Amino acid sequence: MSELRPGLGPLESAVLDVLWKTGTRMSVREVVEGLEGRRPAYTTVSTVLENLRRKGWVDREQVGRLWFYRPLRDRAAHAASIMSGALADSGDPHAALLRFVDEMSAEDVDVLRALLAGIPREEET
Repeated sequence: MSELRPGLGPLESAVLDVLWKTGTRMSVREVVEGLEGRRPAYTTVSTVLENLRRKGWVDREQVGRLWFYRPLRDRAAHAASIMSGALADSGDPHAALLRFVDEMSAEDVDVLRALLAGIPREEET
């Protein structure tokens, strides 16, 4: 089941999940076939993809008579954007970060430590 995203409906979120899962441009028919557990009409998915394009989530390219769609940003970039927004909206980013890290698994904390160790400090640049 796909996760709902702010400003997107359930089918829009599911279509975006299909595009993210494949990582390649897809025709409308391929997106329809990639939707697990549902088979909306071709025209419905075509309309959803056009709505996603107008909202700035996907881009399209015409090849012959077919349109192919691809997401404009990947799932990780989307998640990072949500996290940045949540920090900005928290009122206290330091407290929010601390609580976020407190809820992370030990493995994720190790990954975060390794990533942070690779970032030069401002006084080093």
